[in-house]
Order: sequence, then C-alpha cells, then structure tokens
Amino acid sequence: MKKNVAIHKLSITALLMGMCFSFSLIAQDRVTVQASVGSSNVEVNGLGLLDLVDPYIKPVVQYSAGIQYEKYMSRQLAVVTGVSYASRGFGARENFAINAFGLDIPLGASLETRLNYVEVPLMLKYDLTDGGVQPYVMAGVSAGYALNGKITSRIDALISWRLPDIPINLQNDMYNRWDVAGLAGAGVSIPVNEFGALQFQAQYRHSLNDMFLDNITNIRIKSHGISAGIGYSVRF
Repeated sequence: MKKNVAIHKLSITALLMGMCFSFSLIAQDRVTVQASVGSSNVEVNGLGLLDLVDPYIKPVVQYSAGIQYEKYMSRQLAVVTGVSYASRGFGARENFAINAFGLDIPLGASLETRLNYVEVPLMLKYDLTDGGVQPYVMAGVSAGYALNGKITSRIDALISWRLPDIPINLQNDMYNRWDVAGLAGAGVSIPVNEFGALQFQAQYRHSLNDMFLDNITNIRIKSHGISAGIGYSVRF
C-alpha cells in the first residue's frame, strides 16, 4: 500500500514538473529596448473655432524611447507593458507676403506646442506565427503624465530667427497632465541569434481625454499620432 502511494506521489510530481517545464518552453518572456519617430497632430473643437484655426494647425514630429516587457501567456499571446519617454504636440503656421518696392516679400510665423511625457502602456500582443520571423498585431491603452512643456515660436522673413521658448504652466487647470490613449499597432520580429531579435513596428495612438480644455469657451484639444519604430528584444 505504501509503495503504491509513493508511486502515485512520484507520478504526480513528475507530471507537475513536466507541465512546468513545458510552460517554461512556451511562455518565454521578452524585454525590448525600442525607439520610434512619427507625426503628432490634434483635434480642436468648441464654439465653431475649428473653422477658424483648422487651416493653420500643422503636425509636428513626435518621438519616443523606452523599454518594453512582454509576458507570454501562451505560445503566441502576450501581455505587454513597460515605460517610455515621449514628446509630442502640435504646430500652427501662417504664410503671407508684403509688397515693398514692387516686390512681394514672403513672411511667415510659426508656433510649436510640445509636451513631454512619461508613459506606461498595457496591451495584448498576438504573434501570427509561433516561430522564426514573427509578424504580430497588438492593441491596448497607455497612461501618460506630462513632465513639462514649452511653446516655441519662429519668424521667417528675409532671415529666420527663433524667439525665446515659453514654458507651459502645467499647473493651470486648462491643461491636463494625464493622457490616457488607445493604441493599435502591427510589426514583425526577426531573430538575429538564439535569444535576440530585431523588431520593426508601426503604431497609431489616439487620446481618449483632452490635453487642453477651456471651460469658458469650451475649446477642447485632443491629440493623436502615428509612428514607426525599431527595437531589439531579448528572450529569456
């Protein structure tokens, strides 16, 4: 009887060890260092203001860099999180000309509003293959907190000069330091050795809350953007 019990316990132990070993082979985590660059723009709403300002609103370059952690729940499905530094905003530009001595002299003025964030994403990632070159899709949300911001202005005439930067007072109630956004992306992971791979990825983000809100005029500004990036991931 004792022998049968011992054999039974040994069998259960062997089964559990086998399951743990199999899961470790399937659910291998990854850490990725990545950077991206793209285009950032905004939506402006409130009291018919869009018709007035929309022709002058221009996209600006957005960029980010950070580290990403992927926890695989199965061979192809992973939960993704991490932390990154991101810079984005929007611009405004107007070009016109003045007539002097019978000549049309072009003039221009531009403003760039830029906020810098620390962000944490939470996404689901699905690999379309279970080995080798792996195309993938991913979707989720991110939460960002604005560290600082500034407004940069430039005048373009016969010569171009940049005016002093104006810091943005993020303590003002009109600015929302928190940015919650929806994310969707796709990419491909290309192995370069036994443990490492290059990742090429494109991603779209759309803010779910306003970055600027004036309750008096009801002017609301919400950001969105698209980016492409590269990263290096290590599997362990």
